[in-house]
Parts: sequence; structure tokens; C-alpha cells
Amino acid sequence: MELLRFIFIGLVAGWIIGKIRRGRGYGFFGKLVIGAVGSVIGWFLKGLLNVASPNLLAQIVMAVSGAVVFFLLVGTFKWKRKRKSTEEDE
Repeated sequence: MELLRFIFIGLVAGWIIGKIRRGRGYGFFGKLVIGAVGSVIGWFLKGLLNVASPNLLAQIVMAVSGAVVFFLLVGTFKWKRKRKSTEEDE
């Protein structure tokens, strides 16, 4: 039963992150992975901050905040693709 709850929280968190980061569709499994990683990071942060998550809504908020931290970390280390400069652009 805990696995189903974890998957549900991951999907909801991934869907919310998909809405926050408009313009990118991650698909069903992408949202599940993003939400799952966000849940793990959220649980870790919850332990560090000693914050309780007594209900489903609090767990979803925790997973979304973890996913936001995940995207901030990925964005920090993301390689920027350089755009080729052409004479027509200038």
C-alpha cells in the first residue's frame, strides 16, 4: 500500500512541476520519476528541518518542494548549448 501511495504522490508532484515548468512535457514516466526524486529529496529535507508531514497534502507539498530543489540542482549543473552565430543573425 505504501508503494501505491508513493507512486500517487510522485505523479501528483510531477504533474505540479510540469505545470510550474511550462513548455516541457515529461510524459507519464517522466513525471513519475521527477516526482519520485522530488519525494526522496523532500523526505531528506524534512528530516534535516525536523518538519512533520501528517497528511497527504503535506506529503505532496514536501515532494513538490523536493522536485523544485532537484530542478535547481540540475539547472546549476546543466550544460548550456551554445548557439551558432551566423551572419544572418546580425
